[in-house]
Amino acid sequence: MSRKGGSAYYDADDYDDYGGDDYADDWEEAYDAPVAAKPAPAKPKAPAAAAAKAKPPAAAKQGAFPVAPAAAAGGGFDFASPSPDDEARSSGPSERRAVGIPLAPSKTPTVKAAKEAQAATKAAAAQKAAAADANAGGSGDAAAAAIGGLSLKGGPSAAAAPAAAAGGGKQRRKLSEYVMEADLSRDVDAALAAELSGGAGQRSSLHLVVAGHVDAGKSTLMGRLLHELGLVSQKEAHKNLKEATQAGKASFSWAWVLDERPEERARGVTVDIAMARFATPRFNVTLLDAPGHRDFVPNMISGAAQADAALLVVDGSIGGFEAGFGAAASHGGGGGGAPTAGQTREHAQLIRSLGVEQVVVVITKLDTCGCSQERFDAIKAQLLPFLRSCGFKEASLQWLPAAAPSGQNLVAPPDDAKLAAWWRGPTLVQAIDAFVHHGRNAGLPLRLPIHDVTRTKAGALGVGGKVEAGALRVGSKVMLLPGGEVGAVKSIEVNGQPAQLARAGDSADVQLSGIEPTSAHAGAVLCHPAFPARVAMRVEARLLLLDVPMPILKGASVTVHCHTAREEGVVSALVALLDGKTGAELRQRPRCLLKGQTALVEITPARPMVLEEFGELRGLGRLALRDGGSTLAVGIVTRVLEEK
Repeated sequence: MSRKGGSAYYDADDYDDYGGDDYADDWEEAYDAPVAAKPAPAKPKAPAAAAAKAKPPAAAKQGAFPVAPAAAAGGGFDFASPSPDDEARSSGPSERRAVGIPLAPSKTPTVKAAKEAQAATKAAAAQKAAAADANAGGSGDAAAAAIGGLSLKGGPSAAAAPAAAAGGGKQRRKLSEYVMEADLSRDVDAALAAELSGGAGQRSSLHLVVAGHVDAGKSTLMGRLLHELGLVSQKEAHKNLKEATQAGKASFSWAWVLDERPEERARGVTVDIAMARFATPRFNVTLLDAPGHRDFVPNMISGAAQADAALLVVDGSIGGFEAGFGAAASHGGGGGGAPTAGQTREHAQLIRSLGVEQVVVVITKLDTCGCSQERFDAIKAQLLPFLRSCGFKEASLQWLPAAAPSGQNLVAPPDDAKLAAWWRGPTLVQAIDAFVHHGRNAGLPLRLPIHDVTRTKAGALGVGGKVEAGALRVGSKVMLLPGGEVGAVKSIEVNGQPAQLARAGDSADVQLSGIEPTSAHAGAVLCHPAFPARVAMRVEARLLLLDVPMPILKGASVTVHCHTAREEGVVSALVALLDGKTGAELRQRPRCLLKGQTALVEITPARPMVLEEFGELRGLGRLALRDGGSTLAVGIVTRVLEEK
């Protein structure tokens, strides 16, 4: 395997496959310009009747062929350097760094204020009209400007107008026009001021996903960590050990702290995302323990979509690392064969594609090989180049050993003589506390992708998830999409504690009124009623193909993952093949896509999906396509072509 231009993986001859070789030529279709049909000879008619019924000859129809936008070429989907999120931060919607969100105008303005507002509105309308005249047939590159290295250089100008009209002529307000309500703004300012003051108990929120190959010891590591932090009592630990021993799974006793479902305990694997909370000196951490088994990767994606940082747990035992990191074996013809690669690779690719930049690589089970420093260094030497190829910067990676059953190097430095003899680095808690907090998108309209749905004993509806943008308070009006129902917030819990306010970055459980419980489901989104999210029926996406077992053709069936949503869908058009390094358009309307290639495609989900263009809100603009138990491609939403 080799890699070129910081894109992904491909065989050395793959970039030739779409060129002038026989394979591609076999797929080319001859295109003959349509010839106008000859008019049929007219039947003799009476002069008066013929004059009354005479019609002009119909214009010849030209066959419709999917044509890529004229300027679809753009910056390559390059995970490596520079980081897409780094450039988006410098050119995208600014995050709130200081107190002082602009307040909305008062609902009872003075006469002078009303006149000034009216004059300002007229001036803005005139300016907008002048700009529209000056930029008729304009660039359509507003989203491109916000995503730096992933931008469409030149923009799909020709297709921008039809795409905007696809939603039935709706006028959608830009997110940049949002002005936070006065009472909500005051609450957000007060909370931000308290956080910046660094007072006692004031910590930033951090969502931490735990990823890695099945049997790497993720749940065991987290269970023992929670015990070391005092969140699991000795009595509960003894109870789990007793029950696990009776079930013949004594080594799983610490994993049972998080694996509570009977199915998980019986199989010895995590099935769904398990959540726990703990605090470090700087962060209130929401821990998301993701399943490692390939059958449950979709559940892992929904957890990683909420994460700010990750722990990548690697089995350091002899043979364990090799099983988890091994490359995929050859897939059988037809693409139906199950992948044989370990999940370490796939999890690393997914968490990076979902926006996670900071990772602590935890190498466990070194106690099985004498806590060997040579083994630790050998694993790092193999894994580091791969993580770089996924787009992780070396400065954002931390490496440390840990032994879960004995609690070595979790909260306190190791006391095992063999490990302490060479390890002088941070403990796991210290490494988590060293993550960089990137601030909050609190100045944007509310976006809360739903991960969990609950019903109280009284029948009230509750939803939970990470607030990706904006803020909400008790009493706020919210809209639930894709259904469009509007309700009110009855109560809020943030990090498991009652609260009056939840801001971007918080893990929030919200109780709602006025919304039918059957309308809420994982993947739905709570949003601001005046600035709703996009309910997309067809999107354009820039994809980076991973190790696909077979070429992807137009009409290929895929499972589309976006934030916590998951829908079946099809690749409805292959718009253009792009150079993975420069982003230049290599070919319009390719007949197939191969591994390692970067392409612009259209995707049509079976049901409308709530999302945003990547240039407007990154957290709701990332995609992953899967099929047959493997991840085919990752990418971003460049345009919403048709919406509900």
